[in-house]
Amino acid sequence: MMRLLKPVSVADTARLVRMCAQWLKDELGLEIVEYRIGNAFTGSIDILAVDRGRVYLVTVNTGRLSDAILESLTGYRWFCENSEFLHRVYRSGSIDLLQKPVLVLLSPEYPPEIHSVLRLGLAVEFRLFKYLVLGSEDEPDLYVEEAHGHEAATAPAAFDPAEIRRELGIEKAGLGDEEIVEFLAAVRGH
Repeated sequence: MMRLLKPVSVADTARLVRMCAQWLKDELGLEIVEYRIGNAFTGSIDILAVDRGRVYLVTVNTGRLSDAILESLTGYRWFCENSEFLHRVYRSGSIDLLQKPVLVLLSPEYPPEIHSVLRLGLAVEFRLFKYLVLGSEDEPDLYVEEAHGHEAATAPAAFDPAEIRRELGIEKAGLGDEEIVEFLAAVRGH
């Protein structure tokens, strides 16, 4: 029997942000410092995270991409203006908020030219990730992959069907390698 994976919408934005934070911890090894820091007037950050060398200012897009980019940039400005204060408040053995910040945006989709536009327009480093929520509203599963620029998208990506089955938790679905390739192509928009 085949299990059909359908995209779902998570109405609770805070829940989606927590799911993304869990993915950042599990897959990128980041330490979550705080959620929803800042304010809507001067700038806010959905997830403030760190690793040993960087500070990550994460925005989770749940609406229009243009709004999420603006939120990310105003959050960056707010962070720069308040980084010394934040460093004093959150400083610990593993948390150093005076490190170089990286803007991270998680969004369901991006236009093809987004990397070149951001690279030309921003001095700050950025990373873009595409996410897809599958399953049901009650039991959602988050699938995330890094969105690479056009030059990276033309190179074939390494494909490990067993890893994909494990990551998505679909071992018992009996999907063949070809079905998984078709699914990934649909998710990536190819």
